[in-house]
Amino acid sequence: MPRVTEAHEREVRERIVRASLRVFAEKGFDRATMQDVVRASGLSVGAIYTYFRSKDELILAGCDLITDQEIGELRERLAAIDGFRERIAAAVGFFFDQLDFEREDVGGPRLLVEAWAAADAEPAIREMLVRRRREVVGVTVALLQEGLARGEFPRWIDIGAVAAGFAALLDGVILEAIEEGAGYRRRDSERRVLAMLELLFAAAASERIPPIAAARPLPYPSARGREPGRAAS
Repeated sequence: MPRVTEAHEREVRERIVRASLRVFAEKGFDRATMQDVVRASGLSVGAIYTYFRSKDELILAGCDLITDQEIGELRERLAAIDGFRERIAAAVGFFFDQLDFEREDVGGPRLLVEAWAAADAEPAIREMLVRRRREVVGVTVALLQEGLARGEFPRWIDIGAVAAGFAALLDGVILEAIEEGAGYRRRDSERRVLAMLELLFAAAASERIPPIAAARPLPYPSARGREPGRAAS
């Protein structure tokens, strides 16, 4: 019996994962079944269960596959660029190149929206989203630290907070693209993201600005006077 190579196993594993991502995008996480993945992959039931025992394992593997490939490609793109501002622009451009591809691909951004909607009820999906955000924030932190080392950004900024905020901004861009549908224009959306970065560059020469204290939490006006647990009529 011929020996199965590691390269062949990786190829089969990736084939299964990519098939599952298409199925999840088309049917949603709840409605998709392992049998759907079997049909989409063109492999046998036995082959699928050799690598994955459940949808949860497929979801996590899909996140890891996409994240690893995207970060690897981004690093290759940035390695060929010397100027820091050009590197920042290239990183933002990479995000929009990826979004353009996903909008053309089956499901595309819808898969991420499905994941957000299912996160409360599905621990595996929540874990997948946490992994994804951790990677995005990590890449952003590395770029911000490079900017500080080069004197491009103010030294008083909270790198962790800015990186997390920027990751949230990019997720907002994905939602915006879905909301706008055919009216979405990459040029306009990309300009808004770059405008946020321009504020950081402009602040490099400024003295430390006193932080803004968070406002004290107050009941939302429409909830005042309502009995606990009772919905508004």
